[in-house]
Amino acid sequence: MITFVHFAFDIIIYLLLGKLMPTNLFDLILLFSVNLIDLDHLFSKPIYHPKRNPFITHFLHKQWKMLLIIALLMLLFRPVLFLGIGLLSHLFLDYIYVKILVKY
Repeated sequence: MITFVHFAFDIIIYLLLGKLMPTNLFDLILLFSVNLIDLDHLFSKPIYHPKRNPFITHFLHKQWKMLLIIALLMLLFRPVLFLGIGLLSHLFLDYIYVKILVKY
């Protein structure tokens, strides 16, 4: 999915959670660091293809069930809470992208 959408969604989540609980810069860094999962796009040819399903072609996205379990477990521990939230939001946005834009 478009990286700008991921970043905008992360900022919205951070601002909403900032109203509910105390947040700091480290939480924001954790939230944005989840976007590093998209580094697996660099191993694809071409690097970006608008009709590509990331859950099928990218090796870091193929294990989405395992990533979902890890993200849910991260929600239980405050130091990595925002990492889990970021991972869940990333997978959710990729899922929406596949359902709306990718026509296989």
